[in-house]
Amino acid sequence: MLEAVPTNIFSLDFQLRELGRLVGELHCSVLRERGQLELEEGSYEMYRERLFSGDFFLERNGEVIAGATKPSIWKDTFEVSLLNRAFILRRFSIFGRRFGLFESEKQIGEISPSSIFTRGAKIDLPTDWPLATRSFVYWLAFLIWKRHSDSS
Repeated sequence: MLEAVPTNIFSLDFQLRELGRLVGELHCSVLRERGQLELEEGSYEMYRERLFSGDFFLERNGEVIAGATKPSIWKDTFEVSLLNRAFILRRFSIFGRRFGLFESEKQIGEISPSSIFTRGAKIDLPTDWPLATRSFVYWLAFLIWKRHSDSS
């Protein structure tokens, strides 16, 4: 299972760990919905198309690898397109922070906080997916958590 571990108490930077081993770093922007993903094979950009609207993308060297659309401002749901397939990432409950990833109606993954008092997360997505795409799906859930935290 992949884990996102905050680098310190105030930072929006995360170490990505799998089976206790550091496999990458995610640096999230404070002001915009952007992120920089550093993996062994290279760097990736995660960003929103426009400042307050548009789709979300994972890109490497100018090539879009994955994308997501947030169809409603009222629901914490994304339509995710990656690996030439379509998925839905949605929060299980308006009262919780857990997200499920669904293909058709079947749940294939989950993203949840490590504990109630931390920004860290457990990222339980298919292990045969590339690390970059699993990190992108986590980043989408993180954006919702950040929006709710910022509005509190």
